Formats: sequence, C-alpha cells, structure tokens
Amino acid sequence: MGIGKFLTGVTLATGVGLAAYFTLTKQDPRTWAKHISQQAQTTVDQVDDIKVAKDRLADKAQALNTAVTAATPVIDDIQSQVEKFAFKVAPRVDIIEETVSRWDNL
Repeated sequence: MGIGKFLTGVTLATGVGLAAYFTLTKQDPRTWAKHISQQAQTTVDQVDDIKVAKDRLADKAQALNTAVTAATPVIDDIQSQVEKFAFKVAPRVDIIEETVSRWDNL
C-alpha cells in the first residue's frame, strides 16, 4: 500500500467519523468548526500572554539583580559601621548592664 492510499484512507475515515459524530450528536459542522476556531484563538492568546509574562519576569529579575548589585556596597558600608560601633561599645557593655541593673532595683 502506498503512502498516498494510506493518507487518503485516514482522511476518509476521519471525515466519515466526524460526519457520524455530527449526525449522532445533532451538531452543525459549521458551528462546531467556529467553536474549535474560537478555542484555538483562545489558546493562541493564552500562549501570547504567557510569553509576555515570561518577558516581564525576565525584565523584573534583571532589575532585581541590578538593584542587589547596586545595594551591595551600601550594605557592606553599613556592616562596617556596625562592626566599628560594636568594637567601640563592647568594652562598655558591662558598665551599661550594671547601670541598667541598678536602675531596675531602684
């Protein structure tokens, strides 16, 4: 059997199957085709929406990466200042705790 005869048979069988389906379910083939077309268009629109959302997500991720990169030196400066403050305050912590304890006992 040649490929042409096979494709013809498959196409004919599909056509007969659809005709039987339309007859049994009492559907209008034109209405069915319009409905399928609308579903296909809805699917295409949803795929487009997904592509747009993916692009937005990529843009937002890039913006976040840029913001984190820009903030890193500032965070390092803050950490350095905290460490300097802790170094200056550490010798006085015992005195501060003792003073607070005395105030609590008043």
